[in-house]
Amino acid sequence: MRFKFNVIFMLVALLGLSFSANASEKETIDRLINENRVLASAYELHISATDSALINSTVSLDHEDAWLFFDNIRPSEVIAAYQSGILINGEILSIGVNGRMAIYEHGTVIIPHGSDYKPLTVYKGKDYQGDQNTYAPNVYNNSLGEFDNAIQSFKLKRGYMVTFATSSDGTGYSRVFIANDADLEVNLPGLLSGKVSFIRVFKYEWVTKKGWAGWNEAEWEITQSTWRYDWNAGGVTTNNTEYVPIKQNLGWPAWDVINSKNNVSHLLGYNEPDHTEQSDVTVAEAIAAWPEYMKSGLRLGAPATTDFNWVIEFVKRCDELNYRVDFVAVHAYWGNNPSSYYSSLNWVHQATGRPIWITEWNYGANWTNEWWPDDTPALTPANENYAYDKIKAIVDFFDETPWIERYSIYNWVEDRRAVVLNGELTKAGEYYAANKSSEAFNKNFEVIPHWNFQTPELSMRYFSLRNSIRVSWTDPNGELSKQYVLQRKIDDGNFETIYTTEDYSEDFYLDPLDPEVYGNISYRLMLQTAQGNFLTSNVVSYYQTAGENEIQVGNFKVNSLDINSTYFSNRFSAVPVTVLGIPSSNNSFPMTQRINSMSNTAFDFVFYPWTYLSSPQVKKSELLASLSLAAGTYEFQGLQAEVQKVTGVTREWTTVTFSKAFEQTPVVFCTIGTRTNFYPLTVAVRNVTASGFEMSLKSEEAITAVLSAEMVNFFAIEPGKGVMDGKRITVGRNAGGNGISSIPLEIAYDSTYTEPAIFAGLLSAEDNFASTLRYSYTGDTSFEIIKQRELSGGESEMQTDEFGWMVMDLAADQPDVGTSVPEISSQNPVIFYPNPAKQTVYFNFVEPMQVEILDMTGSTLIKSIVSNSLDISSLSAGIYVIKVPGSLPAKLIVNQ
Repeated sequence: MRFKFNVIFMLVALLGLSFSANASEKETIDRLINENRVLASAYELHISATDSALINSTVSLDHEDAWLFFDNIRPSEVIAAYQSGILINGEILSIGVNGRMAIYEHGTVIIPHGSDYKPLTVYKGKDYQGDQNTYAPNVYNNSLGEFDNAIQSFKLKRGYMVTFATSSDGTGYSRVFIANDADLEVNLPGLLSGKVSFIRVFKYEWVTKKGWAGWNEAEWEITQSTWRYDWNAGGVTTNNTEYVPIKQNLGWPAWDVINSKNNVSHLLGYNEPDHTEQSDVTVAEAIAAWPEYMKSGLRLGAPATTDFNWVIEFVKRCDELNYRVDFVAVHAYWGNNPSSYYSSLNWVHQATGRPIWITEWNYGANWTNEWWPDDTPALTPANENYAYDKIKAIVDFFDETPWIERYSIYNWVEDRRAVVLNGELTKAGEYYAANKSSEAFNKNFEVIPHWNFQTPELSMRYFSLRNSIRVSWTDPNGELSKQYVLQRKIDDGNFETIYTTEDYSEDFYLDPLDPEVYGNISYRLMLQTAQGNFLTSNVVSYYQTAGENEIQVGNFKVNSLDINSTYFSNRFSAVPVTVLGIPSSNNSFPMTQRINSMSNTAFDFVFYPWTYLSSPQVKKSELLASLSLAAGTYEFQGLQAEVQKVTGVTREWTTVTFSKAFEQTPVVFCTIGTRTNFYPLTVAVRNVTASGFEMSLKSEEAITAVLSAEMVNFFAIEPGKGVMDGKRITVGRNAGGNGISSIPLEIAYDSTYTEPAIFAGLLSAEDNFASTLRYSYTGDTSFEIIKQRELSGGESEMQTDEFGWMVMDLAADQPDVGTSVPEISSQNPVIFYPNPAKQTVYFNFVEPMQVEILDMTGSTLIKSIVSNSLDISSLSAGIYVIKVPGSLPAKLIVNQ
């Protein structure tokens, strides 16, 4: 797994980067005696002596790449003993003025870079071409001017590291580049090329793995530790030891303390967030605060835990959210051998894909129960020898394991485990101090951050003054997005592109409503990533009516029981009256429909199933028509009509008088227009005449509470054919008393109607229970209406009601209209006798006919070709329906 992980990262590096270095001549000598060296070219002079490194000699570094190394003498000793013999361009070395001194493993390197040295050069073009700019260490460069989102390549001098980020505050995609063994010359990879908005350069120290956890300088000096931390951010990097601050917990140290520090390059996360007595931080809290870490630009270590599940989950979430984590810190107080250490630490390494820092460790602790020669916490001779063996074995394991980057021993877990006791090295401490571990950073295990492109989030809002939909998107990928493609579709059509942009700062588009479009309008955003792939956002939808004037129509495919927002393609001068058609019957459960939140620009509608139903779901789209127009009286090419709102409607019958009497009895369609009751309701209508009608609210029988008054919209229109705002309409009603009960009735309409919208309503209220109408198409020129009841009060016989209907053709191209009105009265009920019957029913057929007998649920019980009689002895006593082709269904009562 480790091998595969590194190979992947190396391949990414090869695909996105090109590295090169300026070769320096290298020389290693024991010491320099009676010689004045001048290094005027790229040159590395290594002195290996542990003392008397310069005897009557000087070295002048006269080239920026001429470096002097004291391989085995620490920086403080170099300053004390040899500073006067080290020259920078002929001048005596002045640290921080004309030259730089750095930790180089267990020795020192002198670099001829003065206080004004800028080790980073960036270029607007690839391959180090085009305009360039330079940057100095420690500065937060978050306002790059003309270089913002323009840098494509860079050169970084050896001995420095740099963090680039795509967001000016250091967040977004960020990556640390370290020039530890050579100058870096890099063509920025795709995720950064042309997208950098933040730069912070740091001095690199070639510290070793070996470090110290504590604040006593004498202790980290006596152990010759090259780095240390102290559970705070108050320390400083000294000549011999690099300081690493830590954000100990959520509250402190303060971020301004951390961010103002110079000469630090790494930052540790919270200390033991998995322990209530320590920082006590949840994974969620740590994740929420992590962008603040990224803003520092420092190389970042995950919070140090003893519960490795905590840190593994943390890194997993960071990877999902594209938060940079460069290494993982853990604590290990195990009284185990190195193989056990390897097993536990390798688990974390493999699970997180990061190099490991062990920022607290020892062979066991005062709370563990490992075996010791002398059963005492004291440092007895036997215990001291035992601790030496164990600590040496663990240190050797740390040094030999390439993915372990740093370790710092914790010294205060009983005297027998101490490496420094009373200011003196113990036997284990002598080994720890003398141990010359390798350079901490290992480029083979450097983390190259990936980026999980996150799907953009789409939202929308209606802007009434612009009569437009504002489609907005939130893109967490920021500058890493290459292109946005906004697409729109109508109902079940294909998504079509309406807008594209490569400007990542754009986050919305205004889409004007088209008066020729109606239905369910849906949007989605296609995001093209920096690699050229596309991600698809969520889909947002609304409903839209059609019409260029103040009559708006729609025929909507409704996919849910949610409240649906509907916008008028043309703004009304005043709040209109809206009536809804009846739903199609693609889903079997009974429901009502109502309107809410009417305005002159929009309305909401909702399907409302009866409350006794258990979790009804719209599994297939239902069609629902709508008609909106101003209150008043109309004449639609020969058809008189009236549209009004009636307030104060309750269970009690309300009498409605038309403003103008009709010449013939109209059809009335009603829709509840408010939502003062949180029950599903229907509008019952009765006694429809040319001068008016009565209406009331009906709920489920099981609901007996007093209902608050609702407003009801009604549309009354004469039967016949006409034209409404350029749309043909056919209005009809049952004739001759042939109403609707439990048997579906088929209604034909004009064969030239290509986009029919269906409206229907009951015109009487013979049942005590509430009922609604549904429809389904039975062909290109007919539909079937069914009467559907609520059943909260149990089953009972359904009575016959009068009803009316209207078909409106919503097609854009409308031919001439005729004047005839199809009526279902052209069919007569089937004739049979006796009724009630017991064993046999008789028919007066001229020729044999197919007869079906159905129960009240619509299930066929008998189906037979009959000449004169039919045996019904198999039927139990009850009410049934007889159907014969060409005739209206009839009710059969069986008495057995």
